[in-house]
Formats: sequence, C-alpha cells, structure tokens
Amino acid sequence: MIKTRSFLLFKLLDKLPLVKDLEFGQNYSSFNSQKFIGKTNNIKLLNDQGIKRINYACGGKYLQDWLNVDFHRKNSFILPDNTIYYAVDLTSKHPFPDNHFEFGFAEDFIEHLQQVDSIIFLSECFRTFKTGGVLRLAFPGLEGVLQKHYPTCDYETVVVAKEEAYTAWGHLHFYSREELTTVAKHIGFSEVNFREYGVSNYPVLAGLETREEQVGLNTYVELVK
Repeated sequence: MIKTRSFLLFKLLDKLPLVKDLEFGQNYSSFNSQKFIGKTNNIKLLNDQGIKRINYACGGKYLQDWLNVDFHRKNSFILPDNTIYYAVDLTSKHPFPDNHFEFGFAEDFIEHLQQVDSIIFLSECFRTFKTGGVLRLAFPGLEGVLQKHYPTCDYETVVVAKEEAYTAWGHLHFYSREELTTVAKHIGFSEVNFREYGVSNYPVLAGLETREEQVGLNTYVELVK
C-alpha cells in the first residue's frame, strides 16, 4: 500500500510544471526503455549559435562564449548579459548533433546521478563530441570521500558518513578513478587523463573549477574522444 501511494504521489507531482523540472523521485521500477526511446529519439535540436563549448549542469556558474545547460527553466532566474542558456535533461538524449562539441565541462554534477544515468550522460557526451573533443569533469571521487568521511568503518562512523557525504547533498554515486576509466573506455573515449585542480593541457579548460576547498576530495579528469 505504501509503495502504491508513493508511486501515485510521484505521478501526480510529475504533472506539476515546476516539480517536473526537478526530476522528483524517479521510479526505475516502472521504466520502459522502448517508450523512453520513442519519446526522446526525435528530440528537437537546439540552436548552438556556432558555439562548440558546453558547460553542463552549470547552476549559477555561467561561462561566457559557452553553451550553459541545466534542468532549470530559463524564465526561473535572471541570466547575466550575453549568456547563452538552455534547459536540458542531461539524463536523456542531448538536443545536439553528432560530432559537434570541441570542449565540455561539468563541476560537481555526476555524483548527483545514479550510475545508470551517469552512463547515459557520458554516452551522450561522447556522441555529441568531435573526435579529439575533451570533456573535463570535477567531482567528489570515491577515494576522497573515503578518506574524508570514513576515517574508520565502525557503525557510527559509516552512518554519519551516509548523511554527511550522501544524503545531505543529494549525492547518489561516487566514481573511483578505476571505475570511471572502465566506463569511459567502454563507451569509446580514447584517453582518460587525471589532472590537478585548475590544471589542463588545454588553455580553454584551465582554471574552470570554483571549489578550491574541495581539493583532496574531488577528482579532476579529462576524457578525450
């Protein structure tokens, strides 16, 4: 009965415009792949305005001369002048053509996705990037999370860590370096290069991170198609 009530509540909330944009309470038990593909496969492409750089899940951190995308509706906040922003569901088919972008960036995003959705996101990045295109990710890595939140593994420590590392921030999955390498290589990325905070061999990707206080916690990596 409780499960049925929860499902009906999510279905009702999903019909509300503002709540729907928050992707409230995804119910994977009712997921139908063919229905989802049919709904999203012919998605209308957005006007890239000739820009080949994309800033994923930007929040309020907009980059000039980049496409800035997140799930928030454009009319729900005030954009800085000359900012290009689109509302995009990054766990679905991205509204951009194949072999398109040269550079991409996402800071503190993929830890908010279930593993299954992060694989969709990374696969769509791969599809929409040109050969040689580079996606830079900055996110709390499993190695840093264990070091910071799990100094010991007694019961009280691991339960507190569940709150402090996961539930308090809406974090769902932390990639380790090994796991991310496995996934990225399987998708088809030719290189997986781990970097330091703000450091890149590509000038356009250097100095993009904004959370210096998370050095030691975050992983910084560049995936090359």
